[in-house]
Amino acid sequence: MTGGETEPIPVAKALPDGDVPTVESERGGAHAAPRKRRRRIRTAVALTVLTLTGAGVAASAPWKSGADAAQAEPEPETRTVKVVRTDLTDTRTLDGVLGYGTSRTLNGIGNGTVTWLAASGTTVSRGESLYRVDDRPVPALYGNVPMYRRLEALNTVGRDVRVIADNLRALGYDIGRQPGPGETVTGPVAPTGTERPSGTGPSGTEQDGRAGGGTPAEGGQRPSSGPSVAAPQPGTGDGGDTDSNTSSEQRSATGPIKIRSEDGVLTRSLIDAVKRWQTDLGVPATGVIEPGDVVVLKGAVRVEGAEVQPGDPADGPLLRTTPTSKAVTVDVSASEVGAVKKGDAVTVRLPGGESAAAEVASIGSSAKSSSSGQGLPGELRVTVTVAFKDPGRVSGLNSAPVQVEFGSESRSNVLAVPLTALLALREGGYGLELVGGRLVAVETGLIARGMVEVSGDGITEGARVVTAS
Repeated sequence: MTGGETEPIPVAKALPDGDVPTVESERGGAHAAPRKRRRRIRTAVALTVLTLTGAGVAASAPWKSGADAAQAEPEPETRTVKVVRTDLTDTRTLDGVLGYGTSRTLNGIGNGTVTWLAASGTTVSRGESLYRVDDRPVPALYGNVPMYRRLEALNTVGRDVRVIADNLRALGYDIGRQPGPGETVTGPVAPTGTERPSGTGPSGTEQDGRAGGGTPAEGGQRPSSGPSVAAPQPGTGDGGDTDSNTSSEQRSATGPIKIRSEDGVLTRSLIDAVKRWQTDLGVPATGVIEPGDVVVLKGAVRVEGAEVQPGDPADGPLLRTTPTSKAVTVDVSASEVGAVKKGDAVTVRLPGGESAAAEVASIGSSAKSSSSGQGLPGELRVTVTVAFKDPGRVSGLNSAPVQVEFGSESRSNVLAVPLTALLALREGGYGLELVGGRLVAVETGLIARGMVEVSGDGITEGARVVTAS
């Protein structure tokens, strides 16, 4: 053995008929090479298993004894491979379900009777009806703010007004000019030092002083068929509902309101556009919008199913909806979901062996307990939704069990060799055999897809090492 070389662990030579085995160096004897190759294979397998299970010590499986066991193990062939520089990513594979993602329940607001519901499987877009209450259509609008108050008074300002303005413009209605950010309009405001009124008339205000109305729980009435009410003037009354707890002066207060970038203004032109839209819907053209008159969504939805039947009250859960694009839902352990980030690239293994590129679209904000199968609470899990980069890859499937590969750890631009190139060393750790027979100790890192990250003296890109085939 030359100076500086590392000696591999001697292995026991198996003898038949219970004879005591003798120890023979892997570098001595006519059969040294086959035993070294077996040692290499066993070491690689043990390292793979223990790395994936988080073990800190590697150990190979015990040798089989007896002539029959020796005959049953074919001798692997050795070959040489180059040390390569590459990117490694360790993956976790979890079971998932292909469908349309997590469903959402839509609730009705106010009085009335459900008279029609969109059928299961229907896609509902902006301006189309999701259901009918008292035989009046309730259309879908796009936005981030639900209708929470009665919109009636001229120059009412707020983000909910912006939803109405943006959607009517998108539907092709002329809404006229909207005041821009920084401009000031005179509209209904809360008098200084007063609290927010609780009535359903146009005098209600938001906490920031902008005009409001009754909350859905307080109001929730269908719009009347009478004309819309313009902004009231001080001392003249507002023409709205009477609130015994609010003085006439408070209910009729107006004042300057500065427009923010996210605000809309209920101008006369917008009110006229609302009336034309209502006429096209087949409802009375009042120019007034109540919270229950529309449903505000993030975008188009697919109806998954109904929670009620025609004839039921409209003030509760009505429909279940999902996104229109197919997605995969995966339940991830609450202890591991922290490693998953929105936008992470994943691979979905489809039925039939095909795969499709996807990414994490959303991560649930609450954990649910999985069933243990014995009536006991199981592990807490969080639902992760995965969206396909090319939805056409799953156009022929509506529902199916799938597997999702998550990348849990990555290394970029590292040196790597096949796992079967590693040798267990006498003094501990692992080494590589360079072409020519010299052993070099190495530090191991990430293991992924049969490759292991290595570093050490003499280990460079392109160097050839011995490996078992």
